[in-house]
Amino acid sequence: MSNYPKEKYLITRDRPHVLSPVYWTGISHSSFITKRIHGVNMTKELNVYKNGRMQSIFTKKEWDRTANFISNKLLRDIQYFKRLQEKMNRETERINLFFRDIKKENISKLNFRELVNLTHKIKKLWLDYDAVNVLPWYIGGDKFEERIHKLLKLPREDFLFLTTPREKTEVSKLEYDLLKYTKLVKEGKKALETAAENLSEKYGWIPFGYDGPEYWDKNYFIRKFKKDIKVPIEKLKKELKLIEQKDKENLKKRKQVIKKYKLNKKQLGLIDRMNTLAVWTDERKKLTYKLHYYYSRVLLELGKRYNIPYKNLKFLFTEELVNIKDSRNKMIKISEERIKDEFVLSFRNGKYFILSGKKKNKILKELKAQQMNKSDMRGIVASRGVKNIYRGKVKILLSPNEGNKVKNGDFLVTTMTTPDYIVLMKKAVGFITDEGGVTCHAAIVAREMNKPCIIGTKIATKVLKDGDFIEVDANRGIVKILKK
Repeated sequence: MSNYPKEKYLITRDRPHVLSPVYWTGISHSSFITKRIHGVNMTKELNVYKNGRMQSIFTKKEWDRTANFISNKLLRDIQYFKRLQEKMNRETERINLFFRDIKKENISKLNFRELVNLTHKIKKLWLDYDAVNVLPWYIGGDKFEERIHKLLKLPREDFLFLTTPREKTEVSKLEYDLLKYTKLVKEGKKALETAAENLSEKYGWIPFGYDGPEYWDKNYFIRKFKKDIKVPIEKLKKELKLIEQKDKENLKKRKQVIKKYKLNKKQLGLIDRMNTLAVWTDERKKLTYKLHYYYSRVLLELGKRYNIPYKNLKFLFTEELVNIKDSRNKMIKISEERIKDEFVLSFRNGKYFILSGKKKNKILKELKAQQMNKSDMRGIVASRGVKNIYRGKVKILLSPNEGNKVKNGDFLVTTMTTPDYIVLMKKAVGFITDEGGVTCHAAIVAREMNKPCIIGTKIATKVLKDGDFIEVDANRGIVKILKK
């Protein structure tokens, strides 16, 4: 057990996930490919799976070491950043070519070997892209932001404004495109079905995440258009104009802030680098969620042919799928054990193994001891909003499917938001998350909406309860329970 001395752990992810494909993240973080690209990788990572949830765990010592290394390269090595951009463009092109080809493929006509090979191809595309994309924003992003802020010496609010990407998030693009396409359909300038196909192609992936099962197909958008088309044309035009006006105002404000602090070319380059990291998080979702969708389609086909429940296939490693034809009963037994029992994956150099019971129990005991201290509810201020102090009721969401309980003026409290939370985020007065850094989805959307957002509390979903009345200090990142 010498590989895991008693030291402080960081739980960086705690979300509803089953085994596959989320375990690919551990392979990516620890692989030699990642180390070759960035000069560093994560040598100690654990994934804990229990009751349909996954915790991603690192030692604080290694996280800090890697964050410092990556942030230093981002700060000082412009060629490193350019190489990342070039390589990411190549990997993005490869994935987009795959999407083009897979749409022409009739998965039901593929033989067993072809189906299994397809899962490996999807995994390879995913890992090659992830190796380039993730470490800079996921591990290095917060430390890089901290260093830039210290160098520029700007007031926090102005700094957050400048480091919010000028490029809209995908959900904001969807909001605008829905209005634009609805207007065009209403005016007879675009066929309803064509508009629905266009939007499904661009945004259908948004609710899928790692595990789905929802994917917005053409019929989803047809239903959406049939509802929205009842909105008066003048109202649609007004809403479009408001969005466009806000974009112009943000651009004007950006120029004013730059002029006010007399930021030079080098300083603006650092800010643009920070903006790009935030955009990369969104681009990753757009590509990987679609890859997850096609992976799931192959699993559904395999399950149908060999009479294996889809959930069981999701608890098999990609490498094990080759066994389901000849060892069906054994694979069902293995997957059932993983579904029922808590297990811990350990990752080393792109390889993984399940910890023995003794090692697992020791790790979990140390983690539990660390999580006992929940007295200090603080987080990072990702967005201040329009004032310093806010009050409201708490609504805990472990999934966007629980969104019916969020009312206007509530605080949305969750582990971490994803693009399919957007409707609920519009209703909430602000957001509090367990996870996340300054480039995360909640942080960027909060700034777009100009709402308060406290991220990285670690414990919000464990300490707060539905209906708690809280006070949020959006200057200092402190959350207080006023009344239970």
